[in-house]
Amino acid sequence: MLSARTTVAFPRIATFLPAILESLAAHDMPVTAREDTFVAVCPFGEALLTPGRESLAIQIRAASGPELNRVRHAVTGLVGFVAKSEALRIVWAGDAVGPTFPPDLRILTVRDVQAITPRMRRVIFEGQDLARFDTRAQIHTRLLFQPEDAVTPEWPMLDDAGLIVWPGGVQRLGSRVYTIRRVEPANGLLWIDFFDHGGNGPGARWLRRAVPGDVVGALGPAAHGPKPARRILLVGDETGLPGIARILEDAPDDMEGLALVIVADESERQLFRMPKGVEIQWLLRTSPAVNGAQTPLCAAVRALDWSIGHEDLFVWVGCEFHDFRAIRHFLRDETKLPASRIVAFSHWRRGMSEEDIIAIGGDAVAA
Repeated sequence: MLSARTTVAFPRIATFLPAILESLAAHDMPVTAREDTFVAVCPFGEALLTPGRESLAIQIRAASGPELNRVRHAVTGLVGFVAKSEALRIVWAGDAVGPTFPPDLRILTVRDVQAITPRMRRVIFEGQDLARFDTRAQIHTRLLFQPEDAVTPEWPMLDDAGLIVWPGGVQRLGSRVYTIRRVEPANGLLWIDFFDHGGNGPGARWLRRAVPGDVVGALGPAAHGPKPARRILLVGDETGLPGIARILEDAPDDMEGLALVIVADESERQLFRMPKGVEIQWLLRTSPAVNGAQTPLCAAVRALDWSIGHEDLFVWVGCEFHDFRAIRHFLRDETKLPASRIVAFSHWRRGMSEEDIIAIGGDAVAA
């Protein structure tokens, strides 16, 4: 067993600790409390976080060098992102193993590209050892895109500082996070539905030229799967639609509930299997807002009958940042739905790229 440790000067640890623990849990590292220490366990190892008065002590353990560096990278990245404003200095001591390939890296090859709607493309990938992606609790993956002029694919490594080592020392690989629409481990297949928003990010550029035989890297899975419930409310835009479709197709036959999906126009509607007790309402982005809400999606959520008891209700929200923030605020502060019954997140933020969000840190995605 290998181990490493760090103690971070962290004057406002009490303020940031809840968000750090929530972020770890969302990234396949569920957390349990053990006296004054929080233990986060993942398939690659574990991290023990002990908050002090103005510090955070962290110890990590794993069975191999690649797994140790994977845990180290996850903790370094998530703590640093959540507390970006604090400019934390995270220096690791203990076992050093040198740069290693991420143990969760899978190489996927494009098998087929299909048009689902005018702006939604389904890419079916082939790959090996995909069983780890077959989980309802963690339904997202980070894809790594090779440069257009790449002849031989190259992949990043993780070092003893918890940082990414890019091929040639330069970050030429673009990356974005996507919902896993379906995974078939026995057949070696993984589906991603890409929404072409007309932008010029690395995923959009890759999608427009993707053909069978192209390769991408996939890391994960992570984040934002549904929780067990008898009734469900699903809310999203085109970027949340792959998650809504997957959740409904995986749902038990006796599930009841409602899906609210906003799209650009009628041509962006989709057909997919869902329990008979679930209704889907398609909203158009041209629809006027009502009840003082900012958008039709917020208005539709607020217009529901919230006088009905919601003890057995689970709500999943995936959409643009401003909608996400308004809807989560309404759910928590006005309906009083417990946080344990809500999974809400922003897939994107209007006017900001993922690089912009990373530069700002947790403040860019906080409600």
